[in-house]
Amino acid sequence: MKKKTDDTLKLKELWNEQLQILDRIDELCGKENIHYSLYAGSLLGAVRHHGFIPWDDDLDVCMSRADYERFIKVWDNEEHPGYIMQNKDNTPSFTQSFSKIRKDHTTFIQFEWEKNRYHTGIFVDIFPIDRIPEGFFMQKRFLWDCMRYQLYTREFVPPKASVITKLVSKLFLKLTGTEYRKEFRKHFEEKLNEYDKHSNWNTSAIESMQSVRQKLPVNLLDGFIRLEFEGKQYECFEKWHEYLTDKYGDYMKLPPENERTWNHHPLILDFEHNYEELTDER
Repeated sequence: MKKKTDDTLKLKELWNEQLQILDRIDELCGKENIHYSLYAGSLLGAVRHHGFIPWDDDLDVCMSRADYERFIKVWDNEEHPGYIMQNKDNTPSFTQSFSKIRKDHTTFIQFEWEKNRYHTGIFVDIFPIDRIPEGFFMQKRFLWDCMRYQLYTREFVPPKASVITKLVSKLFLKLTGTEYRKEFRKHFEEKLNEYDKHSNWNTSAIESMQSVRQKLPVNLLDGFIRLEFEGKQYECFEKWHEYLTDKYGDYMKLPPENERTWNHHPLILDFEHNYEELTDER
């Protein structure tokens, strides 16, 4: 019982830190007229719980590709004491195709290999939303480009992929030296972004090959409203019902009780110190 109580207190403190990051994102987006939406489980939480899903330990937002790129630029042009933007462009050892805003002097380590590779503070994820081309052959080319983009972003062979995909990925990485991977990644990113000018095509998030295959509504990015989340109002898709239905089906139905657990299960969670500060103290 004590462990369950401790976990609940830690989760609430984690939410408080994440909300501070979200407030910073919301403030900057409002000032620069950039649209965003609570995303995935965070949007589900806003609709079903008017806040965090009671067992959720992360907070996600998303933006159109154009607004995502503009958000990064305006963030970089201002000072944000206590907060850090992290993505592949400013952190070469980072392995994700989206950005994180992290809280400085905190620690949220999910995997052993994260230690000492980059800043591992408590975070909010920011995902870009892109357009998917129409037509069988163009979609196959799109998926092929996505796979290579992901490979040169993560720079390791996907552990859950098929045997053939693992062999091809290993070959590509071996033939492409580390010094060229950044150039190849940018090349495929630009190819994927070319589709965004087609406002009548479906949308998708390209953070993983699984998400790429999930088509999102064409008009997902056409309108935004503000919904209640933990006592405040944050921006969300106006078509939130269509999005949640596509992603979760009967999204108001709660999952079985044994599935109501933390998603990320941090190995180390600290609200006052970076990981380096923790190791120095030891």
